Amino acid sequence: MTRPPPLAGVRVLDTSEGIGAPFCAKLLGDLGADVVKVERPGTGDETREMGPFPDDAADGPTRHEASASFFFLNTSKRSVVLAAETTRWREQLAALVQRFDVVVAGETAESLDARGIGYDALRRWNPEVVLTTISGFGSFGPHSAYESSHLVSCAVGGWTHLCGLPDAEPLQVGGALSETLAGAFAAAATQLAVLGRMRHGRGDHVDVSVQQAVLAGAQIPTMLYEYRGIVPERYSSVGAGAGACCMLPTADGTIGINALTGRQWRMLCDFFGRRDIADDERYRGVSWVNADERVDEIRAAFREALGDRTAEALFHQAQAWRVPFGLVPDMAGMFALPPHRHRGFIVPLDHPVAGTVEVPGIPFRATGTEPRPYRPPLLGEHTEQVLSSLAEAPPSQSGETPDGDSPLPLDGVRVLDLSMFFAGPVCAQIAADAGAEVIKVESVQRIDGWRGSAASHAGTDLPGWESSPYFNWVNRNKRGITLNLKDARGVSIIKRMVRDADILIENYTPRVMANFGLDYDTLREINPRLVMISLSGFGADSPWRDYVAFGMSTEQMAGFTHLTGYPDGEPLFTGTTGGDLFAGVMGANALFAALNHRDRTGEGQHIDFGQVEACSLYVGDAMTGWSLAGVDPGRVGNGHHHYPLQGVYPCRDNRWIAITCKTADHCAALAELIGDAAVAEGAAGCRDAIAAWTAPRDHVALMADLQAAGIPAGAVMNGPDLLADTHLAARGGLLVQDRPGLGPRRYPAQPYRFRRAAPPPNERAPLLGEHSSEILREYAGLTDDDIAELVIDDVVGTVPIAAR
Repeated sequence: MTRPPPLAGVRVLDTSEGIGAPFCAKLLGDLGADVVKVERPGTGDETREMGPFPDDAADGPTRHEASASFFFLNTSKRSVVLAAETTRWREQLAALVQRFDVVVAGETAESLDARGIGYDALRRWNPEVVLTTISGFGSFGPHSAYESSHLVSCAVGGWTHLCGLPDAEPLQVGGALSETLAGAFAAAATQLAVLGRMRHGRGDHVDVSVQQAVLAGAQIPTMLYEYRGIVPERYSSVGAGAGACCMLPTADGTIGINALTGRQWRMLCDFFGRRDIADDERYRGVSWVNADERVDEIRAAFREALGDRTAEALFHQAQAWRVPFGLVPDMAGMFALPPHRHRGFIVPLDHPVAGTVEVPGIPFRATGTEPRPYRPPLLGEHTEQVLSSLAEAPPSQSGETPDGDSPLPLDGVRVLDLSMFFAGPVCAQIAADAGAEVIKVESVQRIDGWRGSAASHAGTDLPGWESSPYFNWVNRNKRGITLNLKDARGVSIIKRMVRDADILIENYTPRVMANFGLDYDTLREINPRLVMISLSGFGADSPWRDYVAFGMSTEQMAGFTHLTGYPDGEPLFTGTTGGDLFAGVMGANALFAALNHRDRTGEGQHIDFGQVEACSLYVGDAMTGWSLAGVDPGRVGNGHHHYPLQGVYPCRDNRWIAITCKTADHCAALAELIGDAAVAEGAAGCRDAIAAWTAPRDHVALMADLQAAGIPAGAVMNGPDLLADTHLAARGGLLVQDRPGLGPRRYPAQPYRFRRAAPPPNERAPLLGEHSSEILREYAGLTDDDIAELVIDDVVGTVPIAAR
């Protein structure tokens, strides 16, 4: 019997175009929501003309039905065409809104208000509607009217500052990752608003900023400057971790070498037969923050050690040593990855014009539900079906809901967070910020690896495990407990806590939870309503199930690095541990969909989640370009396949400005500012003229001047710029938390805001084992004597054993 998808019964009206907002609606549709896309007559969504196209449709009358960009971004939707901006259009739109739960719009609230279809208007039609708006800078703040692009978002969010080589211009991250990341955040926030409506009977307006999504993804500039006063340089050839992190050519491609912990560093040196490097004092503490000639020495030594081995052989050999090497596939190679095929992540969709097209599908398997994408619609394919059904489906009968704050969407939800490092904790952080009670579980035998991030310590008298900015950021709004899960008493306590839990999050390799005796089948016997998500690198039923994956190996395997780099240059890191956060946000989408299903049916479930699959979904448009049209977009530097002019140009004091001219009007406006008519043609040869004009100017002031002329532009911001950004401050984009021994520190907030929900909590991350006693009393029923015995036996504690 076919299992239902988790969002069955949720109805979404997608009024957006482009990439970010359609990606949000696509994710909701792939998870089972009924999504209806509203398109313009004649041309439809702008991505119908973006391609790439198969050769036999490139110039034909059905070209707009065979665009790979549209194909991927609009799976699992129906299409209706409404006559634009007429009285009849407004009547039809109102009738649709009355019958739908969610409206997704790719513009600001101000823009919608000007068209008479803002949130207040939608509430008059449907008082419980959820409106999600996605725009470059969000719907409020001094820059809310600014024009944006993927390049501009990368610049103003801190990503471009990190990406590229130190002797060349900084780079945008490849693909459209800023927009798809914002879309994934928007989908998670939309699901939260829907859960809040189910629980509290009120809709909401969710406002998403692409700049803030990038700030979350590229958190390193703000974190390092806030904690250590460091402004990191561009070392995309090295990555965001130890000096051993690099990508090197092999006999058959590129191999990603990633050693992010001290243990992995030693194992890596042993793997290459170079223990002398591990033992050499000169190479201690080499990292991207202080990269120097030692990094080049290490890379040269490892390049020699590769010999004539292939990337495939090196990958499997290193994984046998538990060192997280990563393959660096192109788009064709991503379709050939064994886990993708084995787990059914690659899905063939039959389309009446494009034929059978393979696309990346759902990055998880679940025990209780079965989401699956279906083909994208033809333009207006469902207009008659949808409009004729309006008479059959009665509109919402709910009355006007009062103003004032609603409870947070996950108020009353209890989460056990057994995850470490980044992907799982990000998933738990999103739940915590939405009001869930999250209990972070560590042990004195094995603390969260982010606590030991030596390059991050603040230089205070605090022990290192309490002063890592990354741990402190991603674990806010959680309470902390330590439990040794290799001790039967620790396992017994977790089982008692599971009785009253709604969610359990873990990101071990698949064998670990079973070894603890905490596999899902065991926990389901204790609590059938439990939703458990396991975020492993490759999935529990993958042929690579026991392989290790970290953020940088994930971005290699998921195509991020293949798409990032200078034209005709080598693949480069994005400059952050981006793969982790991307996986965590997608994990939150899977988790909230399962919670929606649980709230409606009472049925818990286990989500077997693959992080590499999840990250591959963010570049699904590029993957679909290969499968549908045989086109791999490759690396375009700071260029764009469709815009007449785009680039990053030098400014005063070795700073940079990102400029996008999407149209001829943008080019003409830039030409007028510069006083060079050649720029109006958007010719590649005008780069020198633009650079000569930008070079003496301040990058932040120039951004304002260009935006005033209607040109999408963004200063390439570093940590100090972001912390001083008045727009981020106006949006509450940086949270201030006071940690004992550190004082106040600023951290990136979530990139979305709820208009009607109560303000999110803002509690600092827990000290190691800080809340163990109160949690053990409250949820496990232990006495003070019981707890004292556990402390003596190191089942519970506050100081890591390794630090004693």
